[in-house]
Order: sequence, then C-alpha cells, then structure tokens
Amino acid sequence: MSRVHASIDIGTHTARLLIARKCGIPGHLMPLTRKRAYIRLAEGLSQSENKDIPSVAIDRTLNVLKNFSGYLKRFSVHSVNAVATGVIREAPNRDQFLDRIYEETGIRVRAITGDEEAYLTAKGALQALNIHTDPFAVFDLGGGSTEFFIGSEGTRVARSVPLGAMILTNRYFGSDPPGEAEVEALSRHVDQCLLDADLNVPGARDLSLLVGTGGTVATLAAMLHGIPSGDIAADRINGLLLKRRQIETLFDQIRILSLSARLKLPGLDKGRADVILAGCLTVIRILYFFKSLQLKVSLSDLLEGILIESSEGEGND
Repeated sequence: MSRVHASIDIGTHTARLLIARKCGIPGHLMPLTRKRAYIRLAEGLSQSENKDIPSVAIDRTLNVLKNFSGYLKRFSVHSVNAVATGVIREAPNRDQFLDRIYEETGIRVRAITGDEEAYLTAKGALQALNIHTDPFAVFDLGGGSTEFFIGSEGTRVARSVPLGAMILTNRYFGSDPPGEAEVEALSRHVDQCLLDADLNVPGARDLSLLVGTGGTVATLAAMLHGIPSGDIAADRINGLLLKRRQIETLFDQIRILSLSARLKLPGLDKGRADVILAGCLTVIRILYFFKSLQLKVSLSDLLEGILIESSEGEGND
C-alpha cells in the first residue's frame, strides 16, 4: 500500500490541510481527511500601515497548525508539503513567522510565488474536473489575492492579482451592510485590477465556462445548491455549475443584510459571513471580464496540486 502524504496551505483567511494517499495512476489521490480553520492574517491590516502579520494572528495560526499536527500523527503521514500564500508573501516578518512555525510545530513552510500558486491550483482543479484541453481559465479567489491560470491556443499564463475577499472587505466596506457607493467603488476597483493584470491571452476572454476555486466560490456553491456549510466536500462540490445570473441575484439579496442577518443564511458559515459580499462581487466581475455566463466549481485546488506535483517528481510511492 502506498504511503500517506499531506499538504498544507497557510493563506490570508484560512489554513487548510489535506491528507491523502497516492494510489493507482500517478497523480491520482485518495483523500483521507480535510481540515480548515480561519486564521485571518490580514485582520487589522490596512493599505498604508505596517504589513507585518499581527502577533494575535500568528498565535491563531500556531494553534491551528498544532491541531493539524495531531492529524499528521494520527494518519501516520510520511511527508508534509506546506506552503504560505496570500499576505504572507509580502509580509516584512514573513521569515520570522515561518521560522516560529517550524520551531513550535516541526512543520517546515515555504512561501510560494503567486505564479506558482496559480499553476499548482490549476493542476489540482483541472485534474479533478478531467479538463485536459484548451481553452480553459482557472481562478482561485482567496483572502488576500486571486490567482489565474489560463490556457488558450497553446499559451499558458499564470497571474496573481491583488484581489482578495478579506483585503477588499477591509479596504472598501466600512458600513454594515455596505452602501451603494462602497459597492460601486469596489466594483470599479476589481474591473481596473483585471484590466491591469495582463490576462488577455488569445481566445481567453470569450470563454463559455470558467473554473472557480477558493472559499468564496465553494460557499456560493453551497448557498446556491442548498448544501449545508458543514457538508462541503470535493465529492459534493466538484463540477457544480454556478450561473452568473444566479450569483447576481444572490448578491442583490444578501448585500442589504447586516452581518448578524448574514450569519443566519444557510450554507454560509460564520467564519466567512463578513467577507462574502466582497468575494461574491469579485466573482461576478471576473465572470463579466471573461464574458462567461457560468463557472464550474472545484474544491480540489492548491492542496491537490501540491501532492500531484510531488507525486510526478518522486513517483507513485
């Protein structure tokens, strides 16, 4: 029997763990468990102030990773591949943060570039959805950034764009619920960032379908398909379609609700209720940018991509 491996992503909003067994065809995985916890590394950060990860957020992350370590032992994990993404990439105290994680948990974490994150995310999503031909576009909307990986006419482009649900919420939404001017300002900002991101791969802006990953997309899938937040899993989420019209209708319904009211919505867990509006609006603008009427959901993403990449490099053990 093949060994058990794990991947960890420490992002802006969440820390996530996947433990899986590599089996059968190289690159194919048998998930054993998934865990996720909200660490909110960008909480309290603003556009102009010190970008250090706050000490309270570091402590939250360490507690989560210590909990993850228990699962690594329980499943007798052979190897762990842990990465840091989002706001950690540019944080002045990044190296001290990652060193402290290793000292206190034994988990060695490497910060990866936005382009690498985009590539690995697409690798996990495309294999899970059995997509192997052009054109395709995969986006991963996170807490601090959105990664794009586009394939069209034999060209491959990876981009990391500074559009994240938590960062955008902090920067643009000061009211609860946000006012019309705040919503319009955020919409204009997203549109401009997408235009500035050099995503114009030939044929890529006339797609009939996009692939979306990340917490916001998974949450929208749960809300629109009636899946309880506690039941979100790859076998229930992967391949679901979200139509642009449905997402716009949902946004119009929830944009007028206060945070306390949003907390009661089915499919929306309390850890994402404060950032879902900015995330939802960003997804809508991405769909318009690519002239797409719908997107296909993939819960499989960076975590799978990390393990697939390591499997291809080491062989299927």
